[in-house]
Amino acid sequence: MKTILHSLAISLLFVLAVRAEQPVDVYRTWTDTQGRKVDATFRGFEDGQVFLQTKDGQLYRFEIGRLGAEDQKAALSMKPTGLGIPADPAIAMAAAKVDALVDAGLRSKNQRPNPLASDEQFVRRVYLDIVGRIPTRDEALELIEDQSVSKRAKLIDRLLAGDGANSHLYNYFADMLRIRDIAGKLGVFYTYQEWLKGELKKNTGWDKIVHQMLTAEGKLLENGATGYLLRDDNMPLDSLSLTLTSFLGADVGCAQCHDHPFADWTQRQFYEMAAFFGATDTNGGKGKDRPGTKELREAMAVIAEESRQRKEKNPDAGRDKSVKLVIYLERINGFSVYDDDVNELKLPHDYKYKDGKPGDLVTPKLLTWSKEDARLAAYREFTATGGREPEQLRAQFAKWLTAPDNPRFAMTIANRMWKRAFGLGVREPVSDLDDPAAASNPPLLQHLAREMVRVKFDLKAFMRILYNTQTYQREATSHDIDLGQPYLFPGPLLRRMTAEQAWDSCATLAVGTAVDQFHSERAEKYVSIKNINTNASPAEILEQVRNAIARNADAPNVSKEGKGAKIAMQTAKNLTSTDEDGVSITPPMLGEMVIARASELLQPEREYHFLRQFGQSDRQLSDSNSDEGHIPQVLMLMNGAAQDVIGSTRSLAVQKAQEQAAPEARIESLYVSFFCRKPTAREVTIAKELLSSDLTLSDLAWVLFNTREFIFVE
Repeated sequence: MKTILHSLAISLLFVLAVRAEQPVDVYRTWTDTQGRKVDATFRGFEDGQVFLQTKDGQLYRFEIGRLGAEDQKAALSMKPTGLGIPADPAIAMAAAKVDALVDAGLRSKNQRPNPLASDEQFVRRVYLDIVGRIPTRDEALELIEDQSVSKRAKLIDRLLAGDGANSHLYNYFADMLRIRDIAGKLGVFYTYQEWLKGELKKNTGWDKIVHQMLTAEGKLLENGATGYLLRDDNMPLDSLSLTLTSFLGADVGCAQCHDHPFADWTQRQFYEMAAFFGATDTNGGKGKDRPGTKELREAMAVIAEESRQRKEKNPDAGRDKSVKLVIYLERINGFSVYDDDVNELKLPHDYKYKDGKPGDLVTPKLLTWSKEDARLAAYREFTATGGREPEQLRAQFAKWLTAPDNPRFAMTIANRMWKRAFGLGVREPVSDLDDPAAASNPPLLQHLAREMVRVKFDLKAFMRILYNTQTYQREATSHDIDLGQPYLFPGPLLRRMTAEQAWDSCATLAVGTAVDQFHSERAEKYVSIKNINTNASPAEILEQVRNAIARNADAPNVSKEGKGAKIAMQTAKNLTSTDEDGVSITPPMLGEMVIARASELLQPEREYHFLRQFGQSDRQLSDSNSDEGHIPQVLMLMNGAAQDVIGSTRSLAVQKAQEQAAPEARIESLYVSFFCRKPTAREVTIAKELLSSDLTLSDLAWVLFNTREFIFVE
């Protein structure tokens, strides 16, 4: 049966809807009663007021009676050119400046923008891009049927203010920062995950988030921000390379071992930057006791002696795990970041250049991209302080890196956020901004960097500008880009959903907005079992250790976490959360499948899970998620557990369709649920014929789920 259905899916629904190829000019010449003319976009008519926006971005509102008779008729009959009245004129002006730079780039190559997207295209795209899932049937119809001329701007604001935006943004940064549940020899990074989610929920500025990660100190169990440096514990050079690449777009990886063959970075420069972390200890103490370390070791000796005595009295007793557990407690409580009072970084033993000798101590020095950089405030301040105090090095580095006038920090995150919205960076790859002049549109890239600084690194404020542009709200480009030719953004690129978007969209079809209500809270439970207050007295520490052993008596063996063993709190079925009243809740379930957002499941998921099959990163390399298609994905769509959930009579999409009386209405309901559009007359005819035979609405849902139209972001 499903083979037949799949054939139908291919023959009837496997091709994306054909759109008009000719772009529409969004500007019109308007004339007032005094004969004055202006070229402007019609943004809407409301309460007797006409809203026009000129090419320079200025938004004007005036009484309709001020227009000439012909233009009054036009204003009363015209449909707003896609965008409608903005919720905030300042946002409209900022968006128009972006549009002007994009349009200038297109004109320079004799290209024209794509037509503006329909409401059906827009609502699906903006939900996927902002909250990471498709809208429910009711959410899609709410926008499509809304007659307000400001509906798009209002929807953008509402989505950015919701938890879904935080979940989707977390998925992006989890891939970029390689966030895993378990990493390294000791790390269980629940506190890191929940710290980052908390900062995104508070809408903390990106500069402040990065500054906290680079300067955090203390135990991972008590300060989640330390997770960034502990992700590469005892590997300071690798950590620095990833820091420069991720936050500055500085491609310096080669310079870790030798002078860069294709860029200006030298090995000496790399080590001078690494020297900012030369006094930073991420290895649990380099022979120097941290608070409570000595007391924990003494407690371990006491527990070991007690275990020996118990074994001596009862040789036939089972294996005593208390010693192994207390060893682990000592190690995990020592998993921390601290600064020593000596900068120990030296040139490597095989250093071969004339500006130093192997084993020489390295003095910290900031890299520059041009001779003018040294005049910037971030550099002048470092020069004034001298950069010599070891305990201040990380703070100095973080302040320089996140400074508004750092030549690359704002540009890098702006370019990354642009790629999230449009499918391609203005400069590719986003990890290499060493030459901004090589961007597809250098003036646009420079402007985006300035805008990021202007909004004070508020990522949601920045994205609000991008989503309110005509450029974003145009139809997607679906044709191939000529090899070697820059993409100048006549509209966003047609692209496949990310693994997280696909999973969260499936969950939405299954349970609707209920999927947004669940938030896993593993850190608090884990910390309550593992954390020891190492600032307490020796007697109190010993008592804490005894209590921890008792708490862990029924817990799974955690001593092999560094080798990848999964503990019970990671099992999806055991995920729990609490609502606003502190009442424990569990994620929605359909059969044996947990229906929770990707951000709330295992980080990353198991290899055989839908998320991994569809390209979720293993979080070993930055930005290593994949949107490439392959046969296992097709097989999972056709035969995997996800399609059983989608086609279940208990899934929301099928239930909504069953509530409709007429066959045509049922078919339309499913199409809106999956595609945010109504079916064509031909699609209705074919679907009715299928449903009049022995096929069901669940079968039709299975067909729609297996189309390319479902998996792509138009």
